[in-house]
Amino acid sequence: MGYEKTVVRNLSRFEARKLGLALLVGCCVVILTYFISMSETSVDQQPSVAYRVRNTEAVEGKIRLQNQERGRKTEDQHGNTADESVHRKNSSTIPHSITKEEKREPKQPEAEKIHAPKREDRMIQMMKPICDLNNPRTEFCEMKGDVRIHGKSSSVVFVSPHQPREEQWKVVPYVRKQMENIPKVTVRAAPNDGASAILPRCTVNQAVPAIVFALGGFTGNYYHDFTDVLLPLFLTARQFDGDVQFLITNIQPWWLLKYQPIIKRLTRYELVDLDHSDEVLCHPHVLVGLRFHNDLIIEPAQAPNAYSMLDFTEFLRGTYSLPRDHAISLREHPTKKPRLLVVERKGKRRFTNVPEIVRMAEASGFEVVRTDAKFGDVAGFASVVNSCDAIMGVHGAGLTNFVFLPKNAVLIQIVPCCELEGMASHTFRFPSSDAGLHYLEYNITVEESTLLDLYPRDHPVFTDPQSLHRQGFFKMGDVYLAKQNVRLDVNRFRPFLLKTMDLLRQ
Repeated sequence: MGYEKTVVRNLSRFEARKLGLALLVGCCVVILTYFISMSETSVDQQPSVAYRVRNTEAVEGKIRLQNQERGRKTEDQHGNTADESVHRKNSSTIPHSITKEEKREPKQPEAEKIHAPKREDRMIQMMKPICDLNNPRTEFCEMKGDVRIHGKSSSVVFVSPHQPREEQWKVVPYVRKQMENIPKVTVRAAPNDGASAILPRCTVNQAVPAIVFALGGFTGNYYHDFTDVLLPLFLTARQFDGDVQFLITNIQPWWLLKYQPIIKRLTRYELVDLDHSDEVLCHPHVLVGLRFHNDLIIEPAQAPNAYSMLDFTEFLRGTYSLPRDHAISLREHPTKKPRLLVVERKGKRRFTNVPEIVRMAEASGFEVVRTDAKFGDVAGFASVVNSCDAIMGVHGAGLTNFVFLPKNAVLIQIVPCCELEGMASHTFRFPSSDAGLHYLEYNITVEESTLLDLYPRDHPVFTDPQSLHRQGFFKMGDVYLAKQNVRLDVNRFRPFLLKTMDLLRQ
């Protein structure tokens, strides 16, 4: 009996050891199997699969986007569309290791991601600032949705369910926001939750956009008519192709009549005298103020539809039915005389020896036209300018007519004394170059200035011009712009006309 108990006890110990050994062996087998299975798809292989899938989709998306932009599909040799061919070709390169879940919910191609409307994008659009007041020169607001304008109170209310709280801006609807004679417009963004102030109720509903802007300021000066209103208005309104209404504060009927052909081409709708309107005008898209880049400058990267100065001058030639798009080419017509317009100013900064200038220009091979614009006759003078191949004149508003010149024509700016080159370049050099013209600049000497009739040669007016410039524009202008005329040294100036001939031969 004692022996049997000993045997049973030993067998029990053996079975326990055996069981523990079996468990240990089993665990090793499981671990080994796991590593073997993992090694079948290496770490290097997994990103490769993912990369090939994304890359294939990106290629397919890029090709689809290109086809959409071209607006056509080419067919392959079997009569299938390009999209179908690309899809068949690329689908054969996609690995079959994509999971069933990925097959049920394939990734969206990049091209579709670009065009598909996203909730996030819509929210970003709604969260964009309504008014931009950071530009040191101008203020501009844009609203899309429920916009209500009351003229007599000079208020614009944008009602939005996404507006978290009421906001308000005071905006000068003119490109020079420092102008004190331009009344401000109140722009208010209000939530439509019943908690904000009473919202005006629409009395007139329009389905087209509206632009709120002001006249006055420096309008009436020919140069400022273009740089402060007409070009900014083109930049703001042209994108709507006439389907836009102008709501004007500080309205100037004579000014609108003067530039009626331009205004009529930018809008097909009746102009609204906003200051005397007691209606609540409701529009789905409202812009307060005018887009502005710089004086007589358009930056295509910032402009709607990438407009440029070439677009603006082409628009003006079409508005006034001007026939010439390009100046004469003396290379193609060597026997023809190019036409030179000498701008004869009637007041300050005029030529005092025009007959001598004309004789010299004619001797240099030009047909000379000498005239100046008559007040209000924009169309008549535009026709004269467009018939010429070059224009010359002393710095002033008359040179603004370069906008009617044909492309490749030459603008010659005569810059008065003293140290006015920077202002001259800003005013006409850069804009005319952007308009496809050649630009030449002639800086007169002190001896060519009639200021010598007013001040001795050793006066600070001549010896230290910056002493006047530092006193501000009006003090400087009172001397150099208001009191100065030009006795052009024709012998010194003649090489500029010869250079003009060379430019017209190109």
